[in-house]
Amino acid sequence: MSYPLQIELLKASYVHVADRHFRLQGKAQTDSRISLITGVHRKDVKRLRSDGPKPAALDAPLAAQVLGRWTGDARYLDEQQQARVLPRFARPGHEVSFETLVQSVSKDIRPRALLDEWLNAGVVSLDENDGVHLHASTAVPLASTQDKLEFMGRNVHDHLAAIGANLREMPSPFMERCVFYDGLTPEQISVLQAVATQRAMDALHEVNRLAQQMLESNGDEVEQGERFNFGVYFYHEASDEQAR
Repeated sequence: MSYPLQIELLKASYVHVADRHFRLQGKAQTDSRISLITGVHRKDVKRLRSDGPKPAALDAPLAAQVLGRWTGDARYLDEQQQARVLPRFARPGHEVSFETLVQSVSKDIRPRALLDEWLNAGVVSLDENDGVHLHASTAVPLASTQDKLEFMGRNVHDHLAAIGANLREMPSPFMERCVFYDGLTPEQISVLQAVATQRAMDALHEVNRLAQQMLESNGDEVEQGERFNFGVYFYHEASDEQAR
């Protein structure tokens, strides 16, 4: 169990016990009073009383957040809406840098640590001018095993939740579509996979850029935020007749 999840569950326990067992006779229990007797921030008290604890697995790993900002925030994009080559350090005339990018997401990790990890994984490279180049096509393997398990849990949950909602409600509230064929050759599968991958990445980058713009415009105004998950997949194997 991760540290953020333990803290979230501990907060929820304090709020639940205070709400249930420490009421004043004849008075409604308020968020302010629960915050006073527990030390949990009133904003968290309000959220926990209405929605319950938020699973830590829903918080994207730091590397994914940095990657999402680099490929979605206009400050880090060039004229073709591609990830800019970033100076490693901020300097006069170049306020945007890899260092400021990482620190804009979290100040709890040293930019050098993430840079070394990404250099080792081939996610980025350094040029002779200390510019950091992102290789987006190789960015998928950057996640640790734990991060991949978190993404798996989130994606499987949300996909099944979308299917369940579509079965219960008419019209179907969530997009859930696929294209499928059999009888194709391995070479044809390779062509289709390449086309599907490029189109899917284009769609993911566009949605990511729009979501980043919306977050920037919202600031701290959204009290009860909502989340979304938009994903794609491509899978192939031998046809049933060939497998036999």
